[in-house]
Order: sequence, then C-alpha cells, then structure tokens
Amino acid sequence: MEMKLKLCFLLWLCPFFWGYAQDNKLGVVSEIVGSGGSGDIKIGDRVPEVLIGGVSGWNGAGKGLVSLPLSAFRGKLLILDFWATWCSPCVAMIPKMEVLQEEFKDRVQFLPVAYQSFKVVDAFYKKLELQRLGPGRGFSLPMVTGDTVLVKLFLHQTLPHYVWIGADGVLKAVTGMEAVSRENIKALLAGDVLGVKMKRDEQMRYDTAKPLFFEGSDWGDGFFRSQLSGYITDIGRGIYKDVEVQSGAGVRRITGRNLTMPELFRLAYKKGKKETVLEDGLGAELEPHLAGTDFLDWLRQGRAYCYELMVDDGFSNRAYALMQGQLRGFFPDVEVGLETRRVNALALVRTSAIDKIRTSGGQPAVVLDRFGARLTSCLLSVFIERLQLPLQGTPLPVIDQTGYKGMVDLELTANMSSIEELNNALARYDLRFVEKPAAVEMLVIRKRFKKI
Repeated sequence: MEMKLKLCFLLWLCPFFWGYAQDNKLGVVSEIVGSGGSGDIKIGDRVPEVLIGGVSGWNGAGKGLVSLPLSAFRGKLLILDFWATWCSPCVAMIPKMEVLQEEFKDRVQFLPVAYQSFKVVDAFYKKLELQRLGPGRGFSLPMVTGDTVLVKLFLHQTLPHYVWIGADGVLKAVTGMEAVSRENIKALLAGDVLGVKMKRDEQMRYDTAKPLFFEGSDWGDGFFRSQLSGYITDIGRGIYKDVEVQSGAGVRRITGRNLTMPELFRLAYKKGKKETVLEDGLGAELEPHLAGTDFLDWLRQGRAYCYELMVDDGFSNRAYALMQGQLRGFFPDVEVGLETRRVNALALVRTSAIDKIRTSGGQPAVVLDRFGARLTSCLLSVFIERLQLPLQGTPLPVIDQTGYKGMVDLELTANMSSIEELNNALARYDLRFVEKPAAVEMLVIRKRFKKI
C-alpha cells in the first residue's frame, strides 16, 4: 500500500540542526523593540508585575498548579527558559540548568516556561526522567505550563529563548542557550553587564500554508512558475513541499525560505546534509560552524535565498528536475550532481534470516519520538527517514541494507538518539545498526573552474 504523506517542514535556528531551530508553534508574532529588548520591554527596563498561572513544583505549592505574581521571584536572578517538549536543544539544556540551579541555590532561580499543557509536559518529564535518571529520581526545577502570560510579555519566535531578570526586577538580557553558563551567571550576580550578543527574533508575518511569491495570482494555463530572491525578513527559515502528494488540488509547490545554497540543492535533489560533499573549500565558505544569532547575522549578509516553484498538478513529477535545472542556472559558479561514493555509513542490517518484522496487517501508521517508535504496515525506508532527526548527531549517513522489501511492524522503547539503546531495542527483531563502508549516492557540490 502506497503511503500518501504530505511533506511540510518548519525548520528554525538551532545549534543541533546546523543552523536550524525549532518552530514556536504558538504562532505568536514576535516584536523585538529597541536594542536586545523583548516585546515593549527593553534591556534596563523594570519588568511589570504579572500573575503567572500554571506554576508547579514551587516551594509550598504542593503537587497542584498555582498562580504566582512575578514578584514572588524578586531578590533572585530569575532566568526564564521558554521551551517545548519537541525542541531537542531545549531538552538538552534541562540537566545543565539543574546543575546550575544546585550550584547557585537561593541566588538564582531557573523557571522553565512551556505553552504546552501540564498533562503533556508532565508525561514527557516522566519518560525523560526514567530514561535519563532511572526509577525514583526526578528533575527538581519548578515550571510553568499552559503559559499565555509570559509569552506575551517576552515575545519570541525561536526556541530556546532565555530571559534574564535581575534581583531588582530589571530586564538584564535576552539570549539563546549559548549564553547560559556559570561564568555569565557569576558576572550578573557581581553586577557586571552580560557580555554576550542579545537574541533578536524577527517578526513572523508569513503563513506557511500559503505560497510565498504567487499567492492570489491568476494561474491561467501556465504549467509552472518559479522565483528566486535573496533573504526576506519576517518569514523565518523553512521548507514546504507537497509535490509528492496526489490530491487533485490543481497546483503543487516547493517553497524554501531563507535557505543557504547547499540547502536549496539538497531540497532539489532530496538529500540530507550527511549525504552532501562540499569540495574546493566550499564547506567553510557555505556552511560555517555558526549558531544562534551569529548564524542569522551571517545569513542576512547575502548568504540566504528564498525559492518557490509552483507546477500544474499534472506536471508535479517533473518538479524536482525543474528545480535542479533552475538552481544550476542560478548558481553557475558551482558544479552540482549526484555521485556514488564509498563512505562510512550507519547501516541497518539483519542479524538472522528469520523474519520477525513482517506486518500482521492494518492501516499504515508511524509514531516516532525521542523515547521510542511504533510502526505498523510501513516500509523500513519510512523508519530510516524518521530516524534522521533523532540521529542527527551521528556524522554518518543512515541507510537501510537489510534488503527487506515488505511492510513491517516495529515497536521500540529506547532513547532513539542512542545507537546502543536503539540496537538493544532492535535485537528482538534481529535487526542492528552497524558502522560499515557502503556505496552511497552523494550530492557533490564543487567550484566550477573557468578554462584558461
């Protein structure tokens, strides 16, 4: 059975995704006013008093949810951590904040703030605690869930997002995760100015469900339209593609917002970063190791592009080929193509000839998060595709070398970013990931040298 999956991705600035971050799914429009300010509050302004609802784990609050005035935290350096359960770098910061909270005790208060409900966050925390700490142990920080107050006071578009409020109730800084350190906390406690770049989010004025360039235009009898531009503010970074869907809607599109040149070519050739080779020094030139505000500033200096291709539904099977040809024309200084190269890869293999994965039937379904996976009537290629996100920290391409062509059922409980835990869970199905040389189709981008 062919699975019809609508492919729509929102990609944002985040160190763990080389320049991508997680989307603030609140849909809140960010408005950064002044130098490093947040909402209408500027660095150096006194933060107004507000009543915070959905507080749990606070001293004397018991196990229920309470409401507290922001002034309840006065007298301490208050660091608000805006996060979400789906934000990998946010989750990675939890243990670090626990350690810093213990070190600074009553002088500092970390307060995680989530727009998600207590039910969702609590269930996530229980799984995370069991996976990271073991039975009977838990994280100690209080938290805010179901927040609708602080997010309006401190508007933002990307996560993680940290707001530093001094013991005097004055806004000291608005930063990304890179600024949360022992040294910076000590500096603020000593009365020094935080010597880091302030986080500045753009406003989000783009509806990702609509075309970027061609909304409201008369399609007429055209077969396709396309447009390429430089960096556009207030639309974020992301990818939308529905050309692989059979919907009968009439028009299909591929849209890339504020992507680098290699990212545009990856979209056109349907390849990931691990399947890309940048030669002739292009790696350092086109994909520097930057994150957070530094990466966004670098993009704005003529290194990002917006592209949109819209095709008649009957020509959607030609969309990627059209995009490839156009990009090669747009960027004549590079040669781009697919080459099969022998590289080290993380390959899924079978450890026996016994078939323990054949589906027992049912509607195709796949659920995969950081704690495990459940696949019903799916191809192993779907499993490999979904693993790209949790295994993004692995530098090797992740491929399927089982040779299994049928539909499968899998149910795994594991830290999906850990190869060791993943292999332990796969053992019951006689499957395993191994590092081995393999012939992999790679996207190769090199400079086009002019003949003399």
